[in-house]
Amino acid sequence: MGMRDRRVQQDAATPEVSQVEAPALLRLEAFLGRRSPGFVILLGLLLLALIGLVDAVTGSFDVSVFYLVPVGLVTFSRGRWMGALMAGVATVARGAAEVARGVQSLDSPVTYWSAITRFYVFMAVVLLIGPVRDALVAQRELARREREAADREHEAAEQLRALNELRDALQHASFGDGDGLGDLSELQASLSGLDGPSTGSPVASG
Repeated sequence: MGMRDRRVQQDAATPEVSQVEAPALLRLEAFLGRRSPGFVILLGLLLLALIGLVDAVTGSFDVSVFYLVPVGLVTFSRGRWMGALMAGVATVARGAAEVARGVQSLDSPVTYWSAITRFYVFMAVVLLIGPVRDALVAQRELARREREAADREHEAAEQLRALNELRDALQHASFGDGDGLGDLSELQASLSGLDGPSTGSPVASG
Protein backbone atom coordinates (compact mmCIF):
# COMPACT_ATOMS: atom_id res chain seq x y z
CA MET A 1 0.00 0.00 0.00
CA GLY A 2 2.83 2.39 0.81
CA MET A 3 4.49 1.72 -2.54
CA ARG A 4 1.21 2.38 -4.32
CA ASP A 5 0.81 5.71 -2.51
CA ARG A 6 4.34 6.72 -3.48
CA ARG A 7 3.56 5.80 -7.09
CA VAL A 8 0.45 8.01 -7.06
CA GLN A 9 2.40 10.92 -5.58
CA GLN A 10 5.19 10.50 -8.14
CA ASP A 11 2.70 10.43 -11.02
CA ALA A 12 1.07 13.60 -9.72
CA ALA A 13 4.41 15.39 -9.45
CA THR A 14 5.63 14.60 -12.99
CA PRO A 15 4.16 15.52 -16.38
CA GLU A 16 1.94 12.83 -17.86
CA VAL A 17 3.25 10.84 -20.81
CA SER A 18 1.06 8.73 -23.07
CA GLN A 19 1.11 5.03 -22.27
CA VAL A 20 1.58 4.18 -25.95
CA GLU A 21 4.48 6.57 -26.50
CA ALA A 22 6.20 5.92 -23.18
CA PRO A 23 7.88 2.56 -23.99
CA ALA A 24 9.36 3.83 -27.28
CA LEU A 25 10.49 7.07 -25.69
CA LEU A 26 11.95 5.19 -22.73
CA ARG A 27 13.92 2.93 -25.06
CA LEU A 28 15.19 5.93 -27.02
CA GLU A 29 16.15 7.80 -23.85
CA ALA A 30 17.84 4.72 -22.42
CA PHE A 31 19.74 4.16 -25.69
CA LEU A 32 20.97 7.75 -25.75
CA GLY A 33 21.62 7.73 -22.02
CA ARG A 34 24.03 4.81 -22.38
CA ARG A 35 26.12 6.88 -24.79
CA SER A 36 28.67 9.37 -23.58
CA PRO A 37 27.73 13.08 -23.56
CA GLY A 38 30.43 13.78 -26.13
CA PHE A 39 28.96 11.22 -28.52
CA VAL A 40 25.49 12.75 -28.42
CA ILE A 41 26.81 16.30 -28.76
CA LEU A 42 29.06 15.26 -31.63
CA LEU A 43 26.13 13.55 -33.33
CA GLY A 44 24.06 16.71 -32.96
CA LEU A 45 26.85 18.87 -34.36
CA LEU A 46 27.32 16.53 -37.33
CA LEU A 47 23.61 16.63 -38.08
CA LEU A 48 23.66 20.39 -37.73
CA ALA A 49 26.63 20.72 -40.08
CA LEU A 50 24.94 18.48 -42.65
CA ILE A 51 21.71 20.45 -42.48
CA GLY A 52 23.60 23.74 -42.72
CA LEU A 53 25.51 22.51 -45.75
CA VAL A 54 22.33 21.44 -47.49
CA ASP A 55 20.74 24.77 -46.56
CA ALA A 56 23.66 26.73 -48.00
CA VAL A 57 23.79 24.72 -51.24
CA THR A 58 20.08 24.45 -52.02
CA GLY A 59 18.62 27.91 -52.15
CA SER A 60 15.07 27.11 -53.18
CA PHE A 61 14.54 24.18 -50.82
CA ASP A 62 13.66 25.35 -47.30
CA VAL A 63 15.27 23.13 -44.66
CA SER A 64 14.72 25.41 -41.67
CA VAL A 65 12.49 22.88 -39.94
CA PHE A 66 15.29 20.29 -39.96
CA TYR A 67 17.35 22.46 -37.61
CA LEU A 68 14.96 21.35 -34.89
CA VAL A 69 16.18 17.74 -35.16
CA PRO A 70 19.64 18.14 -33.55
CA VAL A 71 18.23 20.60 -31.03
CA GLY A 72 15.52 18.15 -29.98
CA LEU A 73 17.92 15.20 -30.01
CA VAL A 74 20.46 16.82 -27.70
CA THR A 75 17.74 18.19 -25.42
CA PHE A 76 16.04 14.80 -25.15
CA SER A 77 19.33 13.09 -24.40
CA ARG A 78 21.22 15.57 -22.22
CA GLY A 79 18.68 18.01 -20.81
CA ARG A 80 17.75 21.62 -21.19
CA TRP A 81 21.14 23.24 -20.70
CA MET A 82 22.81 21.29 -23.48
CA GLY A 83 19.69 21.81 -25.58
CA ALA A 84 19.96 25.57 -25.07
CA LEU A 85 23.60 25.42 -26.15
CA MET A 86 22.64 23.48 -29.27
CA ALA A 87 19.87 26.01 -29.95
CA GLY A 88 22.47 28.77 -30.00
CA VAL A 89 24.70 26.79 -32.36
CA ALA A 90 21.74 26.05 -34.63
CA THR A 91 20.88 29.76 -34.71
CA VAL A 92 24.40 30.63 -35.81
CA ALA A 93 24.41 27.84 -38.42
CA ARG A 94 21.10 28.96 -39.87
CA GLY A 95 22.25 32.57 -40.05
CA ALA A 96 25.56 31.57 -41.68
CA ALA A 97 23.68 29.57 -44.32
CA GLU A 98 21.48 32.55 -45.15
CA VAL A 99 24.50 34.85 -45.41
CA ALA A 100 26.27 32.29 -47.61
CA ARG A 101 23.27 32.19 -49.95
CA GLY A 102 23.12 35.98 -50.08
CA VAL A 103 19.66 36.11 -48.56
CA GLN A 104 20.83 38.35 -45.74
CA SER A 105 23.86 40.49 -44.99
CA LEU A 106 25.92 40.97 -41.87
CA ASP A 107 25.45 44.75 -42.18
CA SER A 108 21.67 44.49 -41.99
CA PRO A 109 19.97 44.60 -38.57
CA VAL A 110 17.30 42.29 -39.96
CA THR A 111 19.84 39.49 -39.88
CA TYR A 112 20.34 39.80 -36.14
CA TRP A 113 16.65 40.27 -35.49
CA SER A 114 15.92 37.10 -37.45
CA ALA A 115 18.61 35.27 -35.46
CA ILE A 116 17.05 36.33 -32.16
CA THR A 117 13.59 35.26 -33.33
CA ARG A 118 14.95 31.94 -34.53
CA PHE A 119 16.72 31.36 -31.22
CA TYR A 120 13.42 31.89 -29.41
CA VAL A 121 11.82 29.25 -31.61
CA PHE A 122 14.59 26.78 -30.88
CA MET A 123 14.35 27.51 -27.16
CA ALA A 124 10.61 26.89 -27.28
CA VAL A 125 11.37 23.41 -28.59
CA VAL A 126 13.91 22.92 -25.80
CA LEU A 127 11.37 23.98 -23.18
CA LEU A 128 8.78 21.61 -24.65
CA ILE A 129 11.05 18.57 -24.81
CA GLY A 130 12.75 19.16 -21.45
CA PRO A 131 9.74 18.29 -19.23
CA VAL A 132 9.04 15.18 -21.32
CA ARG A 133 12.59 14.00 -20.73
CA ASP A 134 12.29 14.74 -17.00
CA ALA A 135 9.07 12.73 -16.83
CA LEU A 136 10.67 9.77 -18.64
CA VAL A 137 13.74 9.84 -16.40
CA ALA A 138 11.52 9.97 -13.29
CA GLN A 139 9.40 7.11 -14.63
CA ARG A 140 12.47 5.00 -15.34
CA GLU A 141 13.91 5.71 -11.88
CA LEU A 142 10.60 4.83 -10.24
CA ALA A 143 10.44 1.56 -12.18
CA ARG A 144 14.00 0.73 -11.11
CA ARG A 145 13.18 1.35 -7.45
CA GLU A 146 10.05 -0.77 -7.70
CA ARG A 147 12.07 -3.62 -9.21
CA GLU A 148 14.64 -3.35 -6.44
CA ALA A 149 11.90 -3.33 -3.79
CA ALA A 150 10.23 -6.35 -5.41
CA ASP A 151 13.56 -8.18 -5.49
CA ARG A 152 14.15 -7.45 -1.81
CA GLU A 153 10.66 -8.64 -0.92
CA HIS A 154 11.16 -11.81 -2.95
CA GLU A 155 14.50 -12.47 -1.27
CA ALA A 156 13.00 -11.92 2.19
CA ALA A 157 10.12 -14.27 1.33
CA GLU A 158 12.57 -16.94 0.18
CA GLN A 159 14.58 -16.60 3.38
CA LEU A 160 11.41 -16.84 5.48
CA ARG A 161 10.31 -19.91 3.58
CA ALA A 162 13.71 -21.54 4.09
CA LEU A 163 13.55 -20.80 7.84
CA ASN A 164 10.05 -22.27 8.06
CA GLU A 165 11.18 -25.41 6.25
CA LEU A 166 14.16 -25.71 8.59
CA ARG A 167 11.92 -25.30 11.63
CA ASP A 168 9.48 -27.93 10.35
CA ALA A 169 12.35 -30.30 9.66
CA LEU A 170 13.76 -29.84 13.17
CA GLN A 171 10.34 -30.36 14.73
CA HIS A 172 9.80 -33.49 12.66
CA ALA A 173 13.21 -34.85 13.60
CA SER A 174 12.61 -34.20 17.32
CA PHE A 175 8.99 -35.28 17.71
CA GLY A 176 8.15 -37.26 14.64
CA ASP A 177 9.40 -40.72 15.77
CA GLY A 178 9.25 -42.81 18.93
CA ASP A 179 12.91 -42.51 19.79
CA GLY A 180 12.57 -38.76 19.91
CA LEU A 181 9.61 -39.03 22.27
CA GLY A 182 11.51 -41.50 24.46
CA ASP A 183 14.50 -39.24 24.69
CA LEU A 184 12.24 -36.35 25.59
CA SER A 185 10.55 -38.44 28.35
CA GLU A 186 13.93 -39.46 29.77
CA LEU A 187 15.04 -35.85 29.76
CA GLN A 188 11.90 -34.77 31.61
CA ALA A 189 12.34 -37.63 34.15
CA SER A 190 15.93 -36.66 34.80
CA LEU A 191 14.92 -33.05 35.33
CA SER A 192 12.15 -34.06 37.78
CA GLY A 193 14.66 -36.32 39.58
CA LEU A 194 16.95 -33.39 40.06
CA ASP A 195 14.12 -31.31 41.50
CA GLY A 196 12.96 -34.06 43.88
CA PRO A 197 15.85 -34.15 46.44
CA SER A 198 16.09 -30.41 46.63
CA THR A 199 12.40 -30.08 47.53
CA GLY A 200 12.40 -33.04 49.93
CA SER A 201 15.56 -32.18 51.94
CA PRO A 202 13.97 -29.57 54.23
CA VAL A 203 11.20 -32.03 55.22
CA ALA A 204 13.72 -34.73 56.11
CA SER A 205 15.76 -32.42 58.29
CA GLY A 206 12.64 -31.27 60.10
